[in-house]
Amino acid sequence: MFLKGRFAPSNFMVSLVVVIYSISGYSCFVKADSFEIALLDGMANANLLAISRQDYITARQELIIAASDEDLSGKLSFSQSQTFYERPNQVDNTYNDATLAGAITFTKQLYNFGETKVKKDAASLSLEIAKAGYFVTEQAVLMSIIETYLNVIQSKEEVELFESNFDRLTRQTEAEKLRVEAGVSTKANLALSNSKLLSSRSELVAAKAVYENVVEEYESLIGVPPVNLSAPDLPNIIPKKVKLSENDAYKYHPSLILAVANKDLAALQQEILIKSLGPSVDLSLSANNRNTGGVSTSDGSELAATISMTMPILVTPSSKAQSQKLISNLMAAQINTDEAKRAVGLAARAGFRNHISAKIQLKAAASEVEAYRLVVEATKAEVEFGNKTILDQLDAEDNLKNAILREMRANHSVLLTGYKLLQAMGTLTPENLGIGENFIPLEKLEDPEPELKSFLSVFRN
Repeated sequence: MFLKGRFAPSNFMVSLVVVIYSISGYSCFVKADSFEIALLDGMANANLLAISRQDYITARQELIIAASDEDLSGKLSFSQSQTFYERPNQVDNTYNDATLAGAITFTKQLYNFGETKVKKDAASLSLEIAKAGYFVTEQAVLMSIIETYLNVIQSKEEVELFESNFDRLTRQTEAEKLRVEAGVSTKANLALSNSKLLSSRSELVAAKAVYENVVEEYESLIGVPPVNLSAPDLPNIIPKKVKLSENDAYKYHPSLILAVANKDLAALQQEILIKSLGPSVDLSLSANNRNTGGVSTSDGSELAATISMTMPILVTPSSKAQSQKLISNLMAAQINTDEAKRAVGLAARAGFRNHISAKIQLKAAASEVEAYRLVVEATKAEVEFGNKTILDQLDAEDNLKNAILREMRANHSVLLTGYKLLQAMGTLTPENLGIGENFIPLEKLEDPEPELKSFLSVFRN
């Protein structure tokens, strides 16, 4: 350990204990809800999520647009014409003809071979695709927030560790100078202390640079500077076996749900094409009025009802090419689904193993810290009795510092791999992180106010 008195700062071990205490999950400035607040602020500040919400609202409107073939449409028309005639062979060789005509027409499609129904089914799948896409984005945003949050905590702890180490070596170097002046040490030992001090200073400068970078990233992502961050607790939903992680990924991962929905939509596109080539029945109701001032037998009102059926009788080359294109799209979507399933299962298994490995490394790092603490104590005692040199003491203290650093990083790795495992399983959701009640479900998002409410809106705009 360290020399007593002026040669050994008695508060060094206290500093190490504070550092070890903080990396064990007990911050000196604990704010219990800081993690949840960071998640909420980060998600509120995420433009990607805002875009995904608008994509969902757009897809929801497609459900109504898909049924537009069934809409009753109406058209109102007026015409006014003034004609001047010159007929030299008639008694009245010149005269005017004024015509005023008006018509109102309603049309509605009565039958279209099931095309509208298939379009509605496709729109429903598009809505599911938008929903799955939102959850993919949500997981990515949450993971970026969590990773940045953990990086700030880790970086701050490393800065504190390197500052403690630098302060210790500064005092130790000053003490070594006094020992050299007193003739109880050598200039070689002083040079060694100076080299250790310079190395420690470079580590501190590098750590502070990293800390400033992650703080800027945090402010950019969350929208506010980090204050009193405390290490979060992993949700208690991590499976105990690798197979369970894989099964959960197949069940919950939004990327796989998205791929399956895209495959189903590609299959429906072929059916939509076939239905569009089938027969359709349309109804038209019209009322006309024509007035030429009594000079034409066509003056008067007219009511008409028309039912018409149309059906293509030729399959064009473009229709064949469209069908072939849709078949290729379906095959590609099926391959993409298989690939998504493979990738999701692989990521879940790898995530589980990485998390277990990180937990084992944390246990080893904690044991290493305890061992090096004993070595430092023993080395200090031997230096006091002259059995070992200051070089041995510096090496032992450096080993302890490195062991503490490894424990910090191992603790960070356990949390990070745990959250990445949840993401790989598709269960990194606001609900599982305890903030689900703060968000409006997608189904309850309000639609924007339409600018067109009636035909009069056209004139207002």
